[in-house]
Amino acid sequence: MSPVITTSYCTIATAGHVDHGKTSLIKALTGINPDRLKEEQERQMTTDLGFAHLDFEPKDNVKFVLGFIDVPGHGKFLKNMLAGVGGIETALFVVAADEGPMPQTVQHLKILSLLGVRSCIVALTKIDLVSEREVAAAASKVKELLAQYGVELLATYPVASLSGKGIDELKAGLYQHLNAA
Repeated sequence: MSPVITTSYCTIATAGHVDHGKTSLIKALTGINPDRLKEEQERQMTTDLGFAHLDFEPKDNVKFVLGFIDVPGHGKFLKNMLAGVGGIETALFVVAADEGPMPQTVQHLKILSLLGVRSCIVALTKIDLVSEREVAAAASKVKELLAQYGVELLATYPVASLSGKGIDELKAGLYQHLNAA
């Protein structure tokens, strides 16, 4: 007789400045392009909520499924971002290492804080475009920003979505921090 597999679910939303790589990161993690609208794909800009999921291999007869809500980063689509992060306990906070925190980074963090999101996993994207020193500087700025708004930093993962660098480590971190949530 084969063991009974139960499934555990968790949903996380992205947050961060426009063009910092939220959608590319979700695609690298899941293989699913959350930009479902033709216009989004043509313009390479998220305007509405997108969805994807990541199925982890069962451990101890429990399969963990992590759902992602990909939100727009552009200030013009703030209402869509609000709809995507409502009810979320932990966010995947995405900041490009080559730019660091930008205006919508701060705006999204303020919104997360006001909505009661108390913790974030940070993905520092585009690390292939900068030196290790610049990655460290961006990580430090993000850590300070999170502290300023009372949001706990669970972990920071430097990644390059196009090459896949750091993606496996981020997956393992997501599993570690969210599977028990």
